[in-house]
This record gives sequence, C-alpha cells and structure tokens, in this order.
Amino acid sequence: MCSKNSNRIGAFVAIAVGVAVAIISANQARAEDRVVVERSGAEQGASVVYIPGLATPGAVYGPTVERHSDWDNHVVTLKGFGGDTQAPEELDNVVEGAALDIAAYLESENLQDVVLVGHSMGAQVALLTAGAAADRVSHVVVVDSAPFFAGLMQPGVTPDMMAPQAAAMRQQMSAMPRDAYLGMMAQGLRVQSMTQDGQAQVLRWIEGADQATVATATAELMSTDFAPWLAEVEAPVTLLYAEFPEMAPEQIRSMFVRQYEGKVDLEARGVADSRHFIMLDQPESFYAEIERVVEGD
Repeated sequence: MCSKNSNRIGAFVAIAVGVAVAIISANQARAEDRVVVERSGAEQGASVVYIPGLATPGAVYGPTVERHSDWDNHVVTLKGFGGDTQAPEELDNVVEGAALDIAAYLESENLQDVVLVGHSMGAQVALLTAGAAADRVSHVVVVDSAPFFAGLMQPGVTPDMMAPQAAAMRQQMSAMPRDAYLGMMAQGLRVQSMTQDGQAQVLRWIEGADQATVATATAELMSTDFAPWLAEVEAPVTLLYAEFPEMAPEQIRSMFVRQYEGKVDLEARGVADSRHFIMLDQPESFYAEIERVVEGD
C-alpha cells in the first residue's frame, strides 16, 4: 500500500479512535455477543455505563471509575478491542450490534436512570443504546464524537460517497503486515493526546486490539451516518469536545454541533487544551464534567 493511502487511513483512524474498589461483586463480568461488561461499585449508587472507542478497552475509564466506588459502575469493552477479549465471531455491524447488546444488558440487570458515557466510536454506541433502551437511560455523555465521522472532515460528503473508499480501507488494513499496520496507526497519535505519555498509552491499547476487528469497525464508521438513529434518543445529550489548540474554539464547536442540532436535546461544552482523549489530557476537567451530569450539580 502506498504511503499516501497509509496517511489517509491513519488520519481517519486518528479521529475515530479515538477498576475499582467494589462493594458488589468486584469485577463481575458478563459476556454478550459483542461486549463484555465489568461491574463494580455500589448497587445503590447512580448507574453509569462507560463505553470506550475504537481499538480501546474499558480501561480508558479506569481512573474515573476508581474515583467513584459509590456509583454503580458498568465498564464495557467491545470484543476485539483488548481487555483480554477475543474478536467477535461476526465482525459486521459493530456499532449497532454492541448497542443492542448493551441495551439487553440494561434490561437483564434491570438498570434504571442510567447515564451512558461514550468516547469516540463508543459515543455512537451510547447514542444507539439510548434509542434502543429509552426507558432506562436518563442522560448520554458524548466525548469528542459525532454521528458521521467522515462528515467532520468533509462537510457535505454522504455515506454512499464514502462506501468505496471504506471498503478499500477495510481490505487494506486487514491485509497489512502487523508491523506496517501499527506503524500506520502510530501516524495518528499526535491528534490523540497532547502528551507523549498519553500517545504511548493509546498506542499500547491499539497494540492490544484485533486488527481485523479494528479494520471492520473503521470502515463502518467511515461509511455510516448514525444521525437517523438520533430520532429515538429521548434522554438529554451532553457533548464534550476537545478544543484543539490549532483551531479556533468556535470552529470546532460548529463542526460538532451541526451534526446534532435539531435532533437531540443537546448541551455542548468545550474542553480546552486537549486532543481526542480528553480523559488523558484533561483528567480533572473530565472527572468534573462526568460528576456534574451524574450527580446533577
């Protein structure tokens, strides 16, 4: 694969990529077709479900969960995205499949007034989950994400326009030798985190993820606009977006908000001096925003 294609794929993935002291059944795990959920904390506490993004395990939320053993924490890892999970048997429909599994989990555990927290691709899963289990979800926190990732980079582009490129991307990524694949993924680390430590952590998570699963999910994200699913979302949505230092804050805000306006009850809040992994670059701000939603402050 030529370096031009490698750079294009790495740039897209860079945008897409984007446990606790327990009172009840520490590290209790439940497996579904697409996801594994680890539950910890206090059963009587606020129910919070954390969904990580592309090629990222639930460990991305570890420090947040550790701060709140008084909450009923449910940390999701999509199978194939690390966390000692195996790749799913069925690779297609990653986002919707995970959302339906999580919705079924909420029902099986009889969870009510759930706050869903989703980062990057995990936010799309969270939004679809909120639509599928509207009677159980009280709030959705979207972390640096939008319904149509390709539209962030190319306003006016459609899923049909992106489909051929997405199919080629999936084939190329799946077939690449492992070293070449990781080298390509490393090209996008600069937009993932402000710090070298943060970038190194993101790369470790990528290294732990299944290459074919990541390739499939990347192509799906590139060629799918999840906006039609927003009509089913009844809960309010808080959007936390990273204010990249290289861009004007109002430009970044507009880029994200235009995909949600008129579709959900939206609150948009920028986080300064951060890149895609807000929880790594500005952890105190991230904690404060999650606590504000969960605790109603």
